[in-house]
Amino acid sequence: MADKVRFGIIGSAGLIGNYHANILRKGEGPYELAALCDIDEERVRQQSAAWGLPAFTTVEEFLAKAEIDAVIVGTPTPLHAEHGIAVVQSKRHLIAEKPIAHAPGAARKLVAAVKRSRKMAVMHYQQRGNPVFIKAKAMIRAGELGSLLFIRATGSYYKSDYYYTLGGWRGLWEKEGGACCINQGPHDIDLLCWLAAESAPAEMSARWTSLFHPTIQCEDSASAFGVFPNGVEFTLQVSVATHGDASRFEIFGSAGAMTITGGKFTRYIRYDKDLITYAREFAGPSPYGTPKTEEQPLPEADAFDPAATHNRFAEAILKKDPSLLLCPAEQGLWSLEVINGVYLSHYLGRKIKFPLSASKYDKVLQTLIAKTPMPQRPTQKAVTGVSATTNEKAAGARLTQGA
Repeated sequence: MADKVRFGIIGSAGLIGNYHANILRKGEGPYELAALCDIDEERVRQQSAAWGLPAFTTVEEFLAKAEIDAVIVGTPTPLHAEHGIAVVQSKRHLIAEKPIAHAPGAARKLVAAVKRSRKMAVMHYQQRGNPVFIKAKAMIRAGELGSLLFIRATGSYYKSDYYYTLGGWRGLWEKEGGACCINQGPHDIDLLCWLAAESAPAEMSARWTSLFHPTIQCEDSASAFGVFPNGVEFTLQVSVATHGDASRFEIFGSAGAMTITGGKFTRYIRYDKDLITYAREFAGPSPYGTPKTEEQPLPEADAFDPAATHNRFAEAILKKDPSLLLCPAEQGLWSLEVINGVYLSHYLGRKIKFPLSASKYDKVLQTLIAKTPMPQRPTQKAVTGVSATTNEKAAGARLTQGA
């Protein structure tokens, strides 16, 4: 049995492509970077020369000739499904960048192709491998917070107008499928779904707007509230217009509550009596009686390893054990339903139920593409070598176009 998984990257010259390449080139797990693919011939040839790896400028040639076992797809969101399907049909395993696709129909086609291929496929929701969120999920499952009642999720990822000029794809309905919800928000939304219920919500109402970014067609801020099938209520707020905050999860149960800010535990409290029991049994005399809150030591967790997804994925392939996968591809449908649901609820002006109608969503998206005025902005090329963050993806007009 091979002791390493040979990876190729589609979209290797972009920000997120470089992010993955740097992890794989360190060689600290059972994997190696073996081939590159990007439409930007100049930049992918530079990578090839620097790293001594074969490079391709079309997906077709890459999948036909590259000696690889698995592929990371880091192309624009509307191409994730197309390229992911091509990967699994070529009998390679797949890591897909977030989100799984730009629309429900495309995402479901990818999941169906994965099932037919019997290949391993995961979403690159790397925060699933963050020991802090793993610990929080274990505490919820163990009942340490009592009955889970409510989660408030917020994400603040300020972006300038200049940011939206890079690559020519950002914040456009046709080339990205949205803005802050589909680009900066997916990690928070995935964690919300995973922590609350391991599913998409049952129903949701949402609103989005652009507070001050005339350089985009879509939203720089969005808010939603709803309920999951298990009864857990939630609110969600994502913005690239606000600043000075971080990703935050406030998780409330009947026995206690916790807050995770910037991927770290920042508060953990318990109540001296279960809230539901107290509500039933308290008999005054004050009408304002509440259980006492008791501050607890913050839960301990190991440091976050950005390579956790790659390590677990490679191990799963080598051991033929899908239970090791952090976020199987079909779970990527949860967060996409929420993202698309935000856009659909606002467009229709009403509460929506899940799962979404793929045909209805496609019709709405095509209307937004056709009827939303194009912003007047220059198109600039991202600086070569800029490091990707965990909350951004690389993309461009077709593969990366220098993103």
